[in-house]
Amino acid sequence: MSEPESRLQVVFADLRRAVDDVILKHEVTLDELLATLDWVRQVADAGQLQAASILFYKTVLKATAGASYAHPEKDGASYWEMEGPARIPDSPVLPSPAVLPMRPDEPGEPLVVSGTVRTTAGTPLPGAVLDVWQIDADDVYSGVDSSAFLPLDIPNDSTGIPTYNLRARVVTDVDGRYEFRTVMPGTETFGLPPDTPLTTLVDALRLQGMRPLHIHSIVSAAGCLPLTTQIYFDGDPLVTSTVEGAVPAAAVKSTTREPDRPHRSLTYDFVLRPASQINH
Repeated sequence: MSEPESRLQVVFADLRRAVDDVILKHEVTLDELLATLDWVRQVADAGQLQAASILFYKTVLKATAGASYAHPEKDGASYWEMEGPARIPDSPVLPSPAVLPMRPDEPGEPLVVSGTVRTTAGTPLPGAVLDVWQIDADDVYSGVDSSAFLPLDIPNDSTGIPTYNLRARVVTDVDGRYEFRTVMPGTETFGLPPDTPLTTLVDALRLQGMRPLHIHSIVSAAGCLPLTTQIYFDGDPLVTSTVEGAVPAAAVKSTTREPDRPHRSLTYDFVLRPASQINH
């Protein structure tokens, strides 16, 4: 009786089939294959192998950390998005409607985010908790420094910024609704140094070394699977051209602005899966 194939054998066989399909479909030449291998060597020589993982990092996390929210098209669940390295625990707990902790002179355009947290069956979830955090309008996360983003070289000098600036855990009301006031987020860079093999590829692919504007959230409620996700903004060209891959269209929302209101508004409903679905 033959031994069962190892995980390495199974994954490599699938990978080889996928690569073979790409080579045959696009008639990749030997020179192009050798150039690819040479690029990998250059990346290794430049010490950028870990940094190069950003090309597929989110996909790997989606298959592991995000597995409980796979195939949201089947039941209308919200899309999973990676947590990222800038979250810190124990942010203030605030009832809805809330104002995220911010400085008196907080830079940025005021923004109000609101919506409902419900199950895939449509049941509102009172008492659900939205752990939200974001970069500020000056492109800095509070409470962390640049070391949080290694191996990427992302500048983040939060000196003088309150630890929980633009961070809070917002609790939904009796109807499962939430609302919080914040500011439009700034831009997060990947910190890719110029004139390196990785940057050369990113430029050749016409991708951007920055992330789309976004607000992070981990949404949890009794009896439901916790959801890690991000809110993105319509009209931001980076949602389709960033290094980490395109953003799901369902996670991209438009903001509106009424003439008599000094802020933008955005509506986003979070749809959680019941914990009973974990084995289905």
